[in-house]
Amino acid sequence: MTHAVAVTVKIEAGSDLAHRAKILDDYVIPEVKELPGFQKATWMNDGVGTGLCIVVFDTEEHAQAAVTPLTPPGGPAVITSGIYQVEVEA
Repeated sequence: MTHAVAVTVKIEAGSDLAHRAKILDDYVIPEVKELPGFQKATWMNDGVGTGLCIVVFDTEEHAQAAVTPLTPPGGPAVITSGIYQVEVEA
């Protein structure tokens, strides 16, 4: 059964959306894809300062191990993070 890491972050509301997308595309996504057990991921934001990242891994162990790389010091301020069992995939 797959497991997901969900991370909610505080994003600077006034920051440039194009710049954030470039950072995500050029740095974050390639690094996340290299994590052991990576299967897929989704990044979302509400446009007013909150972002949500959901990354799915093949095992709970890989999901647990990914929490630290997904919440690095100097990155966006983490509001919440957790590991969730994935029961249904759409």
